[in-house]
Amino acid sequence: MVNSPTLTLPQPPGPDESILARWVRGAIVLAVVALAVLLAVVMWQNWRSAEEALATAVDTDMAGLADIYASGGEAELVRRLNDRTVLASLDGRRAHYLLGKAGSAIIAGNLKSWPPLSPAQTDAGFITTKDGTELYARATRLGPELDLVVAREYGADRRAIRDLALLFLAAGAAIVLVVWWIGRRAAARMRRRLARISDAFREAECGGEPNMPDLLPRDEIGELAELSTRSITRAANLAATHRHMSDHIAHEIRTPLTHLDHRLVSVLGSTADTAQQAELEKGRADIRSVVAMLDSLLDIAASEARVGALTGLKPVDLSALTEGLVELYEASAEEAGIALKPNIAPDVVMQGEVMQMTRLISNLLDNALKYVPRGGTVRLVIAVGPVIEVSDDGPGIEPQLRGEVFDRFRSGSQAAAINSHGLGLALARAIAQRHGLIIGLVPAMQGAHFRIAPQAIWTTEGLA
Repeated sequence: MVNSPTLTLPQPPGPDESILARWVRGAIVLAVVALAVLLAVVMWQNWRSAEEALATAVDTDMAGLADIYASGGEAELVRRLNDRTVLASLDGRRAHYLLGKAGSAIIAGNLKSWPPLSPAQTDAGFITTKDGTELYARATRLGPELDLVVAREYGADRRAIRDLALLFLAAGAAIVLVVWWIGRRAAARMRRRLARISDAFREAECGGEPNMPDLLPRDEIGELAELSTRSITRAANLAATHRHMSDHIAHEIRTPLTHLDHRLVSVLGSTADTAQQAELEKGRADIRSVVAMLDSLLDIAASEARVGALTGLKPVDLSALTEGLVELYEASAEEAGIALKPNIAPDVVMQGEVMQMTRLISNLLDNALKYVPRGGTVRLVIAVGPVIEVSDDGPGIEPQLRGEVFDRFRSGSQAAAINSHGLGLALARAIAQRHGLIIGLVPAMQGAHFRIAPQAIWTTEGLA
């Protein structure tokens, strides 16, 4: 396929999703993740502190009981244990004890069974009694046949950590709500500013002046809006100057050519020499050819200058337009002995300019009818997409010319008998690009097969 620039016309009113909404969602997700990590760190640190406090209380109590045993013996230890089991805990960590003979017979204490801790190794850890009480305990061996277990309940610690977690979650929810509220207000303000800038550029795209609001804050967006406005205004002025110069030059060239044609007509009417009349008619034909070439070049330049612009585009019933063209060309095709076979899908509508789309299809039909010999066939297809196809069974395009057939002053045939400036297909490409379409050659067994379609259709068929 011939290389043609890809074009997608802008589709108002705006993007599918606001980048500002994504930023707000990202800020909320970041806040939630940060709060979750902070909560995990705080909970872990608090639990470590609680565990260290439990271990300190148990170890201190056990050291005191070991001293009592060492100084007063087993009887004094039993008496002190019985006293301690009835004391109320001021810190919410009720004490539990067990004194027994080498892990078997229980002598004193309020624990009913031996925990899975080794007194010989002075084990410590979290245990749960048969009645469901959760304890932090340590077991040690006081003598050859005497073991002691000291434990503390830690339910109060767990409740304190739970309350801290609930408080932290409440504060975190409040922070997330504040972040969402601030982000939403900031995004709304930013969206309003960007909408004003987009509206100004959309107005310029439709042919108006890009007028930026005067009260934009002097920040990065304000600076970008100002610089963009200057660039768009400068580009618009350059384009207007270019069109003015082109029209002026075209007028200056047409005027002497018109005068020359009138002089030839005068001379033609004043001479009776048949040979001179024939030469004068050739001169007039050459003048008309130069004017037609000039018009085509101006049309190509105008179409290329408006690529991507929405100005002048409106819904066009391509099916009805093509049916009208087919009626006009059927007589010419029949006179030339060529079969014109249309296949037009109904209700194919596109955004475009009626005159330019008429010129586009006419150029392709003229090109086909010019090269197809008598007895040949020209096929015209209009399908949803929009897709426009013109194919024939003529001599086709010479392989060495396929890569440049859409360039200016290029033709698909080197035959000298066919007179052509090589601007028809160049104009067809310019009009297609102006409408966001791509024109190219489709591989064919015989003749030439032109297709005009959006980039997506070419890509889907692997011909882009």
